[in-house]
Amino acid sequence: MKHISVDKIPDTVYRYFEHEGIVMNEVLLSLRSDIRIDGSRGDCFVLVLKDRFAVAEGSLVFSSEGRNTDGRAIRNENFSVTRFETILLSDIGEPKAEQLISTGRITAGSKGEERLIYNFSSTYKHSASVFCRAVSDLKKKGTLDEAIYAEEDYKKHSCPKCHRRYPDEELKICPHCMDKASLIKRLATLFFRYKRAIFLVLFSFAMIAALGVLTPYVSNELLYDNVLGNADSTSLDVLNIVLFIIGIRLCMLVVNLISYSISATVAADVTYDLKKMIFNTISNLSLGFFTNRQTGGLMTQVNRDSTTLYWFFCDGFPFLVLNIIQLTVIICVMFSQNFVLALYTFITIPIFFGTFKILNNVYDKFYAKAFSKGRSFNSLVSDVLNGMRVVKSFSREDEEVRRFGKINVGVAEARNDIQVFSSRVFPFLNYLLRIGSYVVWGVGGWQVMTATGDMSYGRLMAFIGYFSLIFGPIEQLADVSNWWSETLNALQRLFEIRDAQPEVRESANPIIPEKCEGLVEFKNVSFSYVENRKVIDDVSFTIPAHSTLGIVGQTGAGKSTLANLLTRLYDVKEGSICIDGVNIKDLPFEYLRENIAIVSQETYLFRGSILDNIRYARQDATKEEVIAAAKAASAHDFIVKYPDGYNTQIGFGQKELSGGEKQRISIARAILRNPKILILDEATAAMDTQTERSIQASLDKLTKNRTTVIIAHRLSTLRDADNLVAIENGRVAESGTAVELLKQKGVYYKLYKLQAEALKTAGIGE
Repeated sequence: MKHISVDKIPDTVYRYFEHEGIVMNEVLLSLRSDIRIDGSRGDCFVLVLKDRFAVAEGSLVFSSEGRNTDGRAIRNENFSVTRFETILLSDIGEPKAEQLISTGRITAGSKGEERLIYNFSSTYKHSASVFCRAVSDLKKKGTLDEAIYAEEDYKKHSCPKCHRRYPDEELKICPHCMDKASLIKRLATLFFRYKRAIFLVLFSFAMIAALGVLTPYVSNELLYDNVLGNADSTSLDVLNIVLFIIGIRLCMLVVNLISYSISATVAADVTYDLKKMIFNTISNLSLGFFTNRQTGGLMTQVNRDSTTLYWFFCDGFPFLVLNIIQLTVIICVMFSQNFVLALYTFITIPIFFGTFKILNNVYDKFYAKAFSKGRSFNSLVSDVLNGMRVVKSFSREDEEVRRFGKINVGVAEARNDIQVFSSRVFPFLNYLLRIGSYVVWGVGGWQVMTATGDMSYGRLMAFIGYFSLIFGPIEQLADVSNWWSETLNALQRLFEIRDAQPEVRESANPIIPEKCEGLVEFKNVSFSYVENRKVIDDVSFTIPAHSTLGIVGQTGAGKSTLANLLTRLYDVKEGSICIDGVNIKDLPFEYLRENIAIVSQETYLFRGSILDNIRYARQDATKEEVIAAAKAASAHDFIVKYPDGYNTQIGFGQKELSGGEKQRISIARAILRNPKILILDEATAAMDTQTERSIQASLDKLTKNRTTVIIAHRLSTLRDADNLVAIENGRVAESGTAVELLKQKGVYYKLYKLQAEALKTAGIGE
């Protein structure tokens, strides 16, 4: 098989791999990522060979070496490596790509633990999927199918500047080449609706800056030269100066209180708008977005990043604006008073900001790493707390404490790196900044002593007062710049969610039928969760209106996937699904949700009353209708035994229901919807035989005059189905009535015999 490049790999990277002993003729696959193993942004390259793969991480540094004859710059690429590792396929288990929010990671089992192979952003999730599939195929078959891993057209899928993949191939926007100013513009649109309040804040900042500049003049030059230095001055003149200074300070205090109150309110409102916008986006995304994503990581991104923005615009942004205005005014005043001395004052400022700009890139990496560690920490805590019953059942408390300690240490170290770096760098920068003050004292003092120009003692003290006012704004600008780096990272992550597009989209011109009869047709349907691995392969069958279809098959055959496709939780990759002759892609979501209800084997009840949970299917339902639905689902009897009956609170911290009770409430919820098409996906799996039979009688009444799809392992629940479809390896292996399938002695016959033998062994008869 020839070498296939999933992503564009620079020649300098290939040369590095060769230097490390990788024979390029043996490379089967090459791909890349953009996040290092420590969570920071960088360049990661992976070469896959027959028995191993090699990972190299670092930074691609571009430099210009003259120009070509046509005037274009000659770019030289250097690869600075921070990690190189070769891993044998025999040393790891099946790799898996765990999608977080805007990032993900490749892990594999190794020596009883999960081993992190490399990280990736949403830009390279396709490459990560290809890597997992390739390693899995090599471990199983020892070779790769060239037809599956065909080379792609980079011009369609990659940025022409950096050759990285587009996160969204329809938008074709590269986040690495996108100007960060565009993020600010997008955020500014949220502030635009509060333009009056922002104008008041900016106006108050201008007043504070003006009053702040006036203070050194009054307390130094006016006091020393015009009052204390004047023999005709009286104590009343001194008192007036003091009262004037107090008045200025009082005005500054009042304006400060007003401006910060307004800015805090605006920041809270903008954060609210941002959270609402992000949550609305998340709720409208397709189910595929949430597959393999950790709840803790999602909560971290929405809540923590929004909080970061709030505190920046509540504390950081006001200081930033105020300091810029104040710094501008002070500089103008200082240059107007003594141009030469002002030049000496700012001699170290360019060095200060130049150094800080270099260090700011280091902070970007520190904060990216800290966020990655924090997200993993929150995800672990969320997983352990939600799964505490399983942890205690298997006595894994010590193991979870050990895992917690390991991740907690990583979080502490990431935060400690930031603080240690700051404590080492900022004292040096502050000292560098204050060198100018020593120059002012020396040069200014010499001018006063030699009476050079019009420099007086009072003016020198005012000048020094202005200079002391510069320290605060410049130091805070440095701090805000550091804060701004973290804010930009948070902003980019939030807008990545905001820009996410649902895979399942409603038609621009939907067809709304007058009535739903319930005729369902699967026509050559194929579907895959992971590229090139079909879960459903060329499936075709028809469910006449008002009939019942049973779907059987072994675990993992694709039965539940068919239900997900019919409800458009996912879209088919090939073929079509029609209801009453209309492709479901042409039907509005509201029409589908009104006419299709599903009772899944995975039940979920919201925190609230039992009444509200059943009524969730139809908000306008009366209590009598809810009770009728509960009776049909055999849930009424256990509900009325509770002291509060239907008002019993369930969910986290409230009444705990059994699996069977949850399932019956879920069935009642579907019954209340009264759909034309009902899907029962292992609806009675969590119930005992007696309860199942009592519910089955209710379901038999419920399925009359409606199209019903029953997915079940217990074949006894399918005895009254009009037709059966047996699914095997994603295909329709056979179809027909129960009697017909038993005569064929195929998949259904084998399942029937296995269950019959199991019941016989247990001494139970159907």
